Amino acid sequence: MITYIKKKIFSSNSQRTQTIKKNIIGSLFIKGCSILISLLLVPMTLGYVSSELYGIWLTLSSIMLWLNFFDVGFTLGLKNKLAEAIAKEDWQRGKSLVSTTYMMMLFIFVPLWILLELAIPYIDWASFLNVSSIYNAEITRAMHILAACFCFQMIANVLTAVVAAFQKVALSSAFPVIGNFLSLIAIFLLTKFCPPSLVTLACTISVLPILVIVFASVWLYSGKFKAVSPSIRTINKSYVKDLWGLGYKFFLIQIQVVVVYQATNILISNVAGPNEVTSYNIAYKYLGIAMMIYTIFLTPLWPAFTDANTRKDYTWMNNIYKKMSRVFMISAAAVVVMVLLSPFAYRIWIGTEVEVPFMMTIAVGAYMIIHSWDALQVNMINGIGTVKLQTYITLLGLVVHIPLSFYLGQYIDAIGVVCSMIVINMLYSTVFTIQIRKLLNNKAKGIWLK
Repeated sequence: MITYIKKKIFSSNSQRTQTIKKNIIGSLFIKGCSILISLLLVPMTLGYVSSELYGIWLTLSSIMLWLNFFDVGFTLGLKNKLAEAIAKEDWQRGKSLVSTTYMMMLFIFVPLWILLELAIPYIDWASFLNVSSIYNAEITRAMHILAACFCFQMIANVLTAVVAAFQKVALSSAFPVIGNFLSLIAIFLLTKFCPPSLVTLACTISVLPILVIVFASVWLYSGKFKAVSPSIRTINKSYVKDLWGLGYKFFLIQIQVVVVYQATNILISNVAGPNEVTSYNIAYKYLGIAMMIYTIFLTPLWPAFTDANTRKDYTWMNNIYKKMSRVFMISAAAVVVMVLLSPFAYRIWIGTEVEVPFMMTIAVGAYMIIHSWDALQVNMINGIGTVKLQTYITLLGLVVHIPLSFYLGQYIDAIGVVCSMIVINMLYSTVFTIQIRKLLNNKAKGIWLK
């Protein structure tokens, strides 16, 4: 199937298409490793801690991912602005953009880390997560570790935006895979030599990915990306406004992403308890295999569309859109097959340790299909940089998701939270499909073009 897609759908000889194809080939191996590691991490982690502790860990890590939107969209703004500078071969501007982004991330995340460390002891985490009070002290210690790790990772993650702007997304996707592989080895050692501990688990899974990205930064900025390597001398405060002009729109979009996607674990924990968080995440990881493969084809589109839009190459963009629509259909069919085979897959994968209701798998599968179509439109729109409409529509989702989740949760428990995500993504898909088609036909006006 993948060979067919590469040959038939990405058969153009244009340099931009060839770059996408190279990224796909590289990402296939990397994502294959990522899927294998992700699948191994679940039973191995469940072998180290209980299902309840694992559910608590998933919820805690979701809370810390809320930090992602505190970069105010600077890294996403950098991806677009740096890609434009690269297309124009304006290396001095590119270097200044990278340096300025690092400066802003330091100004945001170092104070945020300090504030979080001061605030964490005053929160009743056990009550907030709807778990036994005996876990409160351990959760507090784990949160101290997670706060530090996620804040410093956000600073280091500027590198991934730089790599993506150079249209080398396969390389950027390798960083978390290496970090997860090291975490897998560490957790295996923990199962042999250490007693179950949420704090130890937090250290293992959070610290190693940071070390990987720091090492990669030193290596790449002294080699392939030396032309845009950060320097104090090239910080340009005037570029803050340039990055912010696009970045604040991504910031508003990211807030919605945090609530609709990252808050799902918290909502499920409150509606149905931490064990249902585990069931949801197992279904998500299983069906996410199809999404991960689909993302291999999707991810290179953002910087490629920025480059194509800068050069006003509408023919190429329309051609790729039609071909990616076919890729989506193949991905959707794969999700349906995986849902039907899920009872057998779960039995082989995790045995009888956790029971995942078939209706939960169906709900997650429906969400995956709708979200996949939405993601196709959004990646192209983000690459073009016309995201004002997206900020308004996603803010609507932000307002609706939590009350709708609690309302549906009264009747169908954890599945109600997933159904809320399905409804919101159906709205997104409809609006963004209309917008991208207007953009690609050069007929967008007003809010559709901003």
